[in-house]
Amino acid sequence: MISYLLDTQTAYTFSFFLGLILASAYILYTKLDNFNIKLIIISIIGIILSYIFVGLNPIATNHSLVVIFISGLIAICAMILPGISGSFLLLLLGQYQYMLNALNSRNLIEIFVFGIGAVIGILGFSKLLNYLLERYESATMAFLIGIMVGTLRLPVMKITATIQGSWIPCIILALIAFALIIVLEKKI
Repeated sequence: MISYLLDTQTAYTFSFFLGLILASAYILYTKLDNFNIKLIIISIIGIILSYIFVGLNPIATNHSLVVIFISGLIAICAMILPGISGSFLLLLLGQYQYMLNALNSRNLIEIFVFGIGAVIGILGFSKLLNYLLERYESATMAFLIGIMVGTLRLPVMKITATIQGSWIPCIILALIAFALIIVLEKKI
C-alpha cells in the first residue's frame, strides 16, 4: 500500500510523513530538561549532517556478499533512529532494488547474509545508542532532534516536486499526522 501511495499520491504521502516527523521531533524536544546554547549547537550539527546526507546521490557499489552484509548492518540502524529511513540508506548504498529482487527471487544466501548484518547492526548500534542516552541523554536527544529536522528535506523536496494544485490537502494531512502522534504519545 505504501509503495502504491508513494507512486500515485506522492505529495500527500510525503505530507503525512512530514507531519509524523515534525511531531516526533516536537515530542523529543518536550522531553529535554533545558534547551541551552550547547544543545542548540548540537541540534544544528544534526540538522546540517542529516540535511546533507538526505541530499546525497546513490553510491554505485557492487553486490558482493560483503557489501550486502554491510548494507544490512547500516540499514537496520535506521530502525532505531528517528527520521532516517532504512530503505533510503539502502538506496544510497545502491542495494535497495537488488535486495528487493533477492527477496522476490528467494535468493536465500543473500537474504541470510543481509539478515546477519542486520542482526549484528541492531545489537551493536542499540548498545551504542543506549550508552549515549545513559551518559549524554540531553546531547543525544538534541542531536536526534536535529537529525529529524534535517531529514525533512526529503519530504519537502518530494512534496514541492509532485504537488499538483492546492497546498491545502498537504497541510491538512501534515496536521492530521502531527495530531495523531501527539494523541498516541499522550495515551502511552
